[in-house]
Amino acid sequence: MIRPLPQAAPSHRRVALIQPPIGGGPGDVNPPLGLLLLAALLERGGREVELIDLNLLHKQGKIDPEGSLRSQYRKLLPAKGAVDVFGVTTWSYAFDVTMELVEEIRKRFKGVPIVLGGPHVTFLDEEVMAAFPAVDYVLRDEGDWTFTLLLEALAEGAEPDRLAAVPGLTWRRGGAIVRNPAGGVVEDLDALPYPAFHLVDLSDYLALNPVLTVEAGRGCPYNCNFCSTTNMFQRKYRVKSAPRLVDEIEWAMQAAQSNRFELLHDNLVANKKYVRELCAEIRRRNIDVEWSCTSRTDNITEDVAQEMFLAGCSQVFFGVETLSAERQRWTGKKLEPPKVHAAVELTARQHLLPTVGIIVGFPDETASEFDETVSAAVRWATEPEIQADISTAVLRYYPGADLFQHSDQLRYDELAAAYGAGVPGYRLRKSWRDKPRLFPLAAIHTSREESRRNFTRALLIRALLGHAPLTFRACLERLGLGARALVDALTAGVDPKLAERGDDRDHVINETARALGAVIRAQEQPAVEELLSFELPFWESAAVVESLERLETVEHPKAYVHEALLTWGRGVGEELPPRLVHPHTILGVRAGRECMVSVTDDPQRVLAGLRAQLGRAAGGGL
Repeated sequence: MIRPLPQAAPSHRRVALIQPPIGGGPGDVNPPLGLLLLAALLERGGREVELIDLNLLHKQGKIDPEGSLRSQYRKLLPAKGAVDVFGVTTWSYAFDVTMELVEEIRKRFKGVPIVLGGPHVTFLDEEVMAAFPAVDYVLRDEGDWTFTLLLEALAEGAEPDRLAAVPGLTWRRGGAIVRNPAGGVVEDLDALPYPAFHLVDLSDYLALNPVLTVEAGRGCPYNCNFCSTTNMFQRKYRVKSAPRLVDEIEWAMQAAQSNRFELLHDNLVANKKYVRELCAEIRRRNIDVEWSCTSRTDNITEDVAQEMFLAGCSQVFFGVETLSAERQRWTGKKLEPPKVHAAVELTARQHLLPTVGIIVGFPDETASEFDETVSAAVRWATEPEIQADISTAVLRYYPGADLFQHSDQLRYDELAAAYGAGVPGYRLRKSWRDKPRLFPLAAIHTSREESRRNFTRALLIRALLGHAPLTFRACLERLGLGARALVDALTAGVDPKLAERGDDRDHVINETARALGAVIRAQEQPAVEELLSFELPFWESAAVVESLERLETVEHPKAYVHEALLTWGRGVGEELPPRLVHPHTILGVRAGRECMVSVTDDPQRVLAGLRAQLGRAAGGGL
């Protein structure tokens, strides 16, 4: 185990730590825990730390994807002479925009050391340094203690003997790249300080995402072939002791004035004894906290789920990936599909929201395997007793994952680059496109046609589950369409370049809704069309729009008893649901993104009441 030195050296005291943009939606933002922990360790040693979170600034709309990233980065960097060392974290899905940042730092701060850390460069350290002279040092693996050792070596003149003594360091010696032996992992997580939350404004993060993260531990004992976690943090399950973790939760609650947290660990429930201890400690202190965590489906049990709920747990993420036993064996995850179903159901039964991740685009995946996975996800999302959240991803090759041994299959792909861009709208520099190992999220291992098909399928499934899940299920259950047949039929009816515009979520939803309506009408099934009109009443024009100056309305006939229609759509019973005795209307009303849906026998009365209410609220302006 590596221990920190007790005191900082007199130079190299001013450190700037930078979190690059990471992509995703507006809510994909959280205080950068790794950097905040590193900052706390540096401050403990007497150093001055400035933290720059470019991901937050991007999510706040303060970085224009249409403008020059380098020019905008330049304005956000510290003044010349104000920094002695830069530390930049790296992730595979944002390494392109990260290197734009690194090269701009080098241009502006010519003599200041630049240190890269994080998962991406841990596995590609020598390649990164060979390709980018701007990088002075790569600190591999867990850098909590070793970053301080590197700063001490730099303060003493960066003598080769001192640099060679820093575990996990990759550095330059003359024209050669030197790779030091790896250091050990942090065994005693209780010895780590609390993150330096005082360096950020937590309210900025909570305004975009109401859930903060607290690190519970590291290390997953399993070894899925698509995941780099095992190789990054090793397979030893490590956690903070239950009292220490609850101390930090209470401290974070006070610091953030919030009680909603994700307990960060790749597989917290792998040790059920520990989870019970944690739950008992939370209950003993009678803390009003709401938390979530991650588990494998074969780790969670009914009694543990019940204890978690009683201790404030509200949500559990399961990386299921596939419901095919054959694909499970291929991934090395080896989950048993019947037990996956049982785990999701018991989690919901114990009042915990299951969040389930699935993957599109496995090699050799058959239509029946695709159907099995997607149908299960749709059932979990729409079953009243479950109501799971579903996330959908395309299979990618990440450095550090076992699949990356096949990185020779990777080739630059504009669609893949757009789909996974750290800043939507950014395109990888042409001079970097011949380096797919360094920029694997701007590359793909499948043919152009197959990659387009997989990205489009993932976008369509995501749109259907997010905006028309009941109709999606009715198409599978009542129209007799398999999931792949339905998604491929939608693909034929949407914008051929939908995948290229995947970051335009409104366009994806609108295209999906129109194509879905066309498929349903072709089947001549008015009951399923009624479900679509209830979930997306404006599907024939544009399901989602930006703000409008006045109310917009749409009406659809309502023929069936609604609760019976919902039950029928889920596949219960053989006969069509009973028809309404008196005619009703599905009324959709909107003045922008939010849409109100009402089932009424007098739509004009409802609309008049709504106009009167809104007019009073607006001072007569409507």
